[in-house]
Amino acid sequence: MKEKRRFLALDLGERRTGLAATDETGTIALPLPRLEHSSMDEVPDLLVPILEERRPEVLVVGLPLARDGGMTAMAARILEIVTVLKSRHPGLEIRTEDEALTTDLAHDRLKRNGLKAARRKRLADSQAALAILERHLGWA
Repeated sequence: MKEKRRFLALDLGERRTGLAATDETGTIALPLPRLEHSSMDEVPDLLVPILEERRPEVLVVGLPLARDGGMTAMAARILEIVTVLKSRHPGLEIRTEDEALTTDLAHDRLKRNGLKAARRKRLADSQAALAILERHLGWA
């Protein structure tokens, strides 16, 4: 039987970062409250208390690749943040996952659940992180 691991996923944005995580057993994934920030450069510092609390074994970072799989400007910027995270947390395994269409999927899920547009907008970032995590784990 494959060992269950704790995962934390990020949907990084310029002003908001969605978060999702598995439970301690690694069998259930849930969205977490999003992070608000004025720059992506703040994210490594904002993650410290979350990493201490959740103690993930793997951090999965959504990467917005181009349709042909190539690098976008935003993907390059996110990889800079990943480099910072790797240097600050050398014991943490950090992976990237193509985040194509996860925001659309998040909005669709929330709409199907009857949420109004304003509430969907507040929850979409972490729902997108959840979709990234589910994709990475092969649950979607």
